Amino acid sequence: MNDRVNKIAYEGEINLAGYVIPCYVLEDGTRVLSGRAMQNALKMVDESENGSQTSGKRLDRYLEQKTLEPFIYKEKDRSMFSPLTCYKGGSKINGYDAEILADICEAFLDARNNIKLAPRQKIIADQAEILMRGFARIGITALIDEATGYQYERERFELQKILNAYVSESILKWQLTFTDDFLQRIIPTLENTIYIS
Repeated sequence: MNDRVNKIAYEGEINLAGYVIPCYVLEDGTRVLSGRAMQNALKMVDESENGSQTSGKRLDRYLEQKTLEPFIYKEKDRSMFSPLTCYKGGSKINGYDAEILADICEAFLDARNNIKLAPRQKIIADQAEILMRGFARIGITALIDEATGYQYERERFELQKILNAYVSESILKWQLTFTDDFLQRIIPTLENTIYIS
């Protein structure tokens, strides 16, 4: 059992295939996705009595389905798929290591190619394909930004928006005196302050 306290250092949201997923970075650098939002993005839902669909604690049940186990756990230890309880001040947030979303998607796609899926499993596999395409688009953009150094310019543009929103016209002229090196160092601090305050 891991006794560490998972404290959230940064938080935000990603939009993946039309699903808004709250995301977090812990103090140790672990990236975490909201468990409920992950289930929604994968279309893991329960049928309610009136026939509508509601999100539930279905992820664990799918991870334990015998037909899917060989595809889910073939390359990863089961402990990697354990939920994480994270803390933002006195609030508790339940999530999962962000990397397992891609692992789950790959597992459903692999299963779809190798076995006959149940109707609900097929819906999830089809959604997994949509999410994987979203990952590919985000990934190539991030790789190009990192390779070219554009991620620093991108961050500067974001900082510019923050400065424009919160700094008065009379002192905006001073923002041009900030060096690139200063901006690269101060952006994580500003993001932390903005997200957590």
